[in-house]
Amino acid sequence: MPTATALRAAADTHAGLQRDVNQDRIHVDLARGLFVVIDGVGGHAAGGKAADIALTTMRSRLERETGSTVDRVRDAIAIANNEIHRAAVLRPEWKGMACVLTVVVVDDARAVVGHVGDTRLYKIATDRIDKITRDHSPVGEREDSSELSELEAMHHPRRNEVYRDVGSD
Repeated sequence: MPTATALRAAADTHAGLQRDVNQDRIHVDLARGLFVVIDGVGGHAAGGKAADIALTTMRSRLERETGSTVDRVRDAIAIANNEIHRAAVLRPEWKGMACVLTVVVVDDARAVVGHVGDTRLYKIATDRIDKITRDHSPVGEREDSSELSELEAMHHPRRNEVYRDVGSD
């Protein structure tokens, strides 16, 4: 699959100041135009394990270039959801594990985005930064309706609640 030749990417992750364990996972494959950011749902059982399962299953599906890009992204998220849910059923200590994610597959000059939860995607240009995805969360909805600024949303006490995740029923 040919990708846009002007792509540049950088990726990094950090546990932050509140946690000792980093449940974030990132994957960058410029040759395939594949970018994945996954965050294990903090406070839930085995969030890091959920993120590992999601990354492995998503890469497996997305790197197999069969079907349309849109179908591959949709399939990858569904497969990750089902695998995380299955693993949680098999291991009681993993009950409730989940993650949120954003994936982008760039093919030629088009980007296909898959998004579940509150892992945001921004488009960065020379003179501006635009938020592309919308958080699946109560605070994100308030931000999108201009009830809260982005800064207020980032500090809101309910900022970590999400309506959708990968790994639930």
